Amino acid sequence: MVNDLCKRLRSRAVLHRSWAAVKQSGLSSPSETTVGAIKSYDENWLNNVEQISKRLRNSTFAFDGEKGITIPKGKGKGFRPLVMAPIDNRIVRRAILEVLQGFGSDTSPARKRWPGVPAVKQVMETRTSVGGVKNRGVPHGLSLIDDAVRSGKSWFVRSDIKDFFTRIPLARVNEFVSDAVADQEFTELFKIALATNLSNKAELEERDQFILFPDADLGVAQGSALSALAANIALRDFDEQMNGRGIVCVRYIDDFIILGPTRAKVMAAFASARDRLALMGMDVYDENDRAARQSGKFDEGNIHDGTDVLGYRVSGTSRQPSSAATAAFLRKCDELVAQAKKEMRLAVSGQSSSHVLRYHQAMVLLHKTVRGWSQAFRHTTATHVFTNLDAEIDRRIQELRKFAYTLTQGATGEVRRRVMGVHVLSDTATLPLPTM
Repeated sequence: MVNDLCKRLRSRAVLHRSWAAVKQSGLSSPSETTVGAIKSYDENWLNNVEQISKRLRNSTFAFDGEKGITIPKGKGKGFRPLVMAPIDNRIVRRAILEVLQGFGSDTSPARKRWPGVPAVKQVMETRTSVGGVKNRGVPHGLSLIDDAVRSGKSWFVRSDIKDFFTRIPLARVNEFVSDAVADQEFTELFKIALATNLSNKAELEERDQFILFPDADLGVAQGSALSALAANIALRDFDEQMNGRGIVCVRYIDDFIILGPTRAKVMAAFASARDRLALMGMDVYDENDRAARQSGKFDEGNIHDGTDVLGYRVSGTSRQPSSAATAAFLRKCDELVAQAKKEMRLAVSGQSSSHVLRYHQAMVLLHKTVRGWSQAFRHTTATHVFTNLDAEIDRRIQELRKFAYTLTQGATGEVRRRVMGVHVLSDTATLPLPTM
């Protein structure tokens, strides 16, 4: 396999797939800066990707220009550390992931399929690991929980792993990949791709925020295409050891739930989980941590009394969106309505040149938001929650209608069209002919 993986990595088939994945993710970002960068890159994407392939072939590609930023989680909740990487870096990391995990199916054309590395595939096929895994996710985790409850395992304990991404042991992950691929060149590239080297380290240290980020020897950057894979490799033994003997442990990246027939059994299993994680320098929350309970990082009891897991409120075999998920959804709708009102008001005054979020565009975006959220929670059994939320959505739609009507009452046809978001031809700026 020596050099085979590197050749595949820099192939058009893999790099084109990787750019498509990075593009899709970037265009759905809430950051206008990210969306703008993706659109700009897309204008010359074929040449950009060819340049990446050339640099990989000449061993001149470098993961540089990465910057750490901190985003407030909310009042008193600290910061979420994210690493902003150039698009080229993101494409290569995604390409490494594609080569390791494989892509395509038996019916795909030969150039569009690759089985992946067997050892990595084995990690990805761990039944009770449902985060960052192709073709398996939240619904599969919910199904495992549902099966456990139906078989009498109604006691549970659930916890996040503290500061998880900054605690992932890079040496363990790199050793696993090295043994799995037996390709020194690819192994070295993977090692470099996994490390975090921030260009603004000094600035973060001045603000006492660098501690939130991984360093060159420990931890993986959140948002990296390789972070979930590294997490699953690091915890592969944990997943195997924590299941069996009447215990089911379902893990989604750094959040896991243990279910069993009695409280004593699940608490004993939880103590074992803490010991196993401690061997990797990791820790969990516990029943004495009131703040962790209040923030949803820890919970324990009888699942028939309910708990929030995988974005749902699970009570026995009943499922509905959690209160946090519902509140976040309504906040997103409110932000959309507020922004649409602002754009429509500017359109009336002639100050707005944007057609992105006026009345009709806002309705379309509201539809996409509602539709997308409904698909994320389509495994809900308590459908009355959807009925109640529909009433909330109707209220926001009526609010937009009333606002648009008030703005356009007695207005000219041009103003009405501007508010509605239908382009007015007389607003078109004339351009001179190009110089020949």
